[in-house]
Amino acid sequence: MDMPNPDTALKIARAKVDELGRIAGGAFDIVTAETKEVEQGWLFFYNSVEFLQTRDPMLALAGNGPLLVLRDGQVDTLPTAVPWQEAIGQLSDGGADGGLSHSA
Repeated sequence: MDMPNPDTALKIARAKVDELGRIAGGAFDIVTAETKEVEQGWLFFYNSVEFLQTRDPMLALAGNGPLLVLRDGQVDTLPTAVPWQEAIGQLSDGGADGGLSHSA
């Protein structure tokens, strides 16, 4: 896979979020205003479409870590046990994967 640019990374993240929604039996979407570019790639936060439309906290997802689309196109799901900054720091340190879940 070619090195993704921000637009390609967004497409990769949307595909992963769509897959997660299908598995969970719901519709999820990227919160584009919260997208961040970091050294390793792009960080995408997501939530249920129902929550994004209504802002009703009862419709929000719980326990969903953000997605990190790496510069090689691989997708990591960051853990929720630590702040995203710490999880990315663990990646940078080259140590344990910090509970990351890798997928292509």
